Amino acid sequence: MDERKFTEPTNIQKIVIPKIMKGENVIGKSQTGTGKTHAFLLPLLNDLGSGNDCEICIIVPTRELAGQTEEEIRKITKFSPEPIDVRTFVGGSNRDSEIEKLSKSQPQIVIGTIGKLKDLAFDNGFLKIHTAKTIVIDEADMLFEDTEIEEIDGVFGKFAPEVQVLVFSATFPKEVLGFLNKYFGKFEVIDLSPSEVSKSSITHIFIPTKNKNKNDLLLSLLTNFQPYLALIFANTKTKVNEIADFLAENKLRVGKLTGDLEARARKQVLKRIKDGEFQYVVASDIAARGIDILGVSHVINYELPNDVEFYIHRTGRTARADFTGTAISFYDFDDDAYMNQLEAKGLRCVYKTLKDNELVPTKIRNARSNRVRKDYRIESEIHASIPVSKKVKPGYRKKRNEMIKKQVRQAKRARIGEMYRKRATQDNLNQKTNLEEPNNR
Repeated sequence: MDERKFTEPTNIQKIVIPKIMKGENVIGKSQTGTGKTHAFLLPLLNDLGSGNDCEICIIVPTRELAGQTEEEIRKITKFSPEPIDVRTFVGGSNRDSEIEKLSKSQPQIVIGTIGKLKDLAFDNGFLKIHTAKTIVIDEADMLFEDTEIEEIDGVFGKFAPEVQVLVFSATFPKEVLGFLNKYFGKFEVIDLSPSEVSKSSITHIFIPTKNKNKNDLLLSLLTNFQPYLALIFANTKTKVNEIADFLAENKLRVGKLTGDLEARARKQVLKRIKDGEFQYVVASDIAARGIDILGVSHVINYELPNDVEFYIHRTGRTARADFTGTAISFYDFDDDAYMNQLEAKGLRCVYKTLKDNELVPTKIRNARSNRVRKDYRIESEIHASIPVSKKVKPGYRKKRNEMIKKQVRQAKRARIGEMYRKRATQDNLNQKTNLEEPNNR
C-alpha cells in the first residue's frame, strides 16, 4: 500500500470494505473510476487462504476489464510472502494450454468472462470454481446487456447457496434487478455513486455547431490546447474511422478503438495508449466499454451519445482521483431536449463558441428559441385581454392595434431585461472558466 501511495480510503472503500470483511453480500451502484475495484480486492486478498482450491471468482463483461483486474491483483500482492495463483480466462486464449495447467493445479483466484467460465467450469469440469467462497460480478449492467440471462443463470446457480456475492453496476436495468430478486429476494442497493451528477473537478463545455463542418470545427478546437490525452467519442464505427483518418491526415498523433478490432490488434492499441504514443484516441462507446484508460485530461463528444446516462459515463473518464479534467461537446439546435435533460440533472454547463479559432463565451443556449416562443405567447395573451367591441366606432380597430402594440413593447422590454440579467450571470460564470489544460500532470 505504501508503494501504491494508498494512505486514505475513498468514500466507497470506507462503506464497502467493512461489509465485505464481515462476510456480507454487497450490491452497489458505482461508476468506473471511483475506487470500487480496490474496495473489493483489498478485503478479499487480505482474507485469502493458502489452500489449493478456488476461493474468489470475479466475473467481468470484457477481456480488457479481466486483464486490468488481474494486473491490479498482481500489483497489490507484489510483496506477499506466499505466492498467489491468479488466472484469467477469456475468449481468444489458448484453451489447450489452460486445460493442461488446470489438470495440474487449480487457481486460488479466477477472473473470467461468462462464456469462458461456463465452458471450462460447468460444461467440461476442468475449472473447479464451485468451491469459491466469494463471487464478484463487476459492471453487471454491461454483462447482462451482452449475455443471455439463461447463460448467467446457469453459471450462478452452480455455486453454493452460502457463497458471498458482491455485485457492482453503474445502472440497474430490469434484467439486473430480476436476477438479484431471484437470488436475494429482498435486497438493498447501496448507492456508492457521488451525490452530484458529475464530479466538480470536470468542466463541461458545450459548443454549437451551427451547421458548420464538424471536422473543421474539431481541428480548430484542437489548436486551442495541448491535452495529455484526449478521448474523442463518436456513435458509430464509420464515424470513428472518418475522424481518426482526418486527424491523422492533419499530422496529429491519433489512435482509434472500434468494436470490430481483433483481440491482438485491440491489445496493441491499448499498449500504445499506455506507452503514450497517442495524444488523441477516437472511440465508440462499445469499443471503450470496460476499459480503464489512465491519464485522460479531455473528453470530446464529437457526437452526443443517444442516452443522457452515457454522457455521464463518457465524461467520467477524465478527472480521475485528485486530477481535474475537461469535457467538450458539440451540439446542434436539434439537441435542445437532450441539453434540457442534462441541465435538469443539475449539470453545470458552460456555453462557448469558436470564433477565429478561439473559444469565446456565447449567448445562453436557448435564448433565441425561447424568445420566439415567448413573443408569440405574449402577443396572443395581450390580444385575448383586449376584447373586440360589438359596437365598432370609427377608428376603433386602429386604436385597439396601437394599444396592443404598446403593451407588447412593454412586455418585450421586461423580457429583454430579464434575458440580459441571465446572460450577465452566465458571462460571469464563463469568465471564471477557461480552456487552459487542466493541472493534472
